[in-house]
Amino acid sequence: MSKIINVQQVLENKISLEEAKQMMILHKGEVYTFFDEGNTRHVFVNKDETKVIKILQRDTGFDYNTEEAEIYANATDEDKEKMAETTISHGMVEQEFVTPIKFGGKRLTIPQKLFASKCRNEVGWDKDGNLVCFDLDEYMQY
Repeated sequence: MSKIINVQQVLENKISLEEAKQMMILHKGEVYTFFDEGNTRHVFVNKDETKVIKILQRDTGFDYNTEEAEIYANATDEDKEKMAETTISHGMVEQEFVTPIKFGGKRLTIPQKLFASKCRNEVGWDKDGNLVCFDLDEYMQY
């Protein structure tokens, strides 16, 4: 059974994948449910699939959320067009929702495949159908 949890409760604890899958997080008046996981963070999506929040799975001594928000904030306007819009709030990344290519079911064009490979395939489709990077520390690294 799912239980709505306050953001502060989440930030103070180590969160396993099984725990994350059962969580509902109340953030800025919206309920977010588990969507996916990465190497260091769990991703939760709001009901309308317009935003996600990323929460660190555990304290590793490095804040991947702050790093990601700074990458976006310091990016050029040209680069921001190829990135999911990203901010930080209460220690969590808030990001526009994109449908990852692994869930998208769309064939990529050759330029899209090249872009995706330069971002370690951490890309997805935004609301306008553009392919953007959502894991910003991977942006154009390869």
